[in-house]
Amino acid sequence: MLRITKIDTPSEQRLILEGRLTQPWIADLSSHWKETRRAHPERRFVVDLTGVMRIDSSGESVLALMKSAGAEFLASGIRLTHLVKDLEIAAQQKSHSRGRTAGHYMSTEEGENDGAQHNSSHIRPSEQ
Repeated sequence: MLRITKIDTPSEQRLILEGRLTQPWIADLSSHWKETRRAHPERRFVVDLTGVMRIDSSGESVLALMKSAGAEFLASGIRLTHLVKDLEIAAQQKSHSRGRTAGHYMSTEEGENDGAQHNSSHIRPSEQ
């Protein structure tokens, strides 16, 4: 299961992910991401991965797309921290090849949510 919590503040949009970033929940994450970005594309966009316990290649792919669109990540643990750094390096290389600079890596100590609106949704696989 993947739990997605959306937090909107005047300056930032944040998706907090908890659980498994794997199929079949990737489509739901993509939908939340697009909906969130469409609402306020001018705001900073942060994806909190500190509650992610498992990730597969499709999860890595959607994170790479988010990063290429300017997302910042919060991560903890060796594997997720390494993945985020790899995504940052890939985005920087891609941006430099296009003549742009990429966004910065956000550590787990940065960012507060005071006064934020919380909207939580639980994503479950469809019954077979």
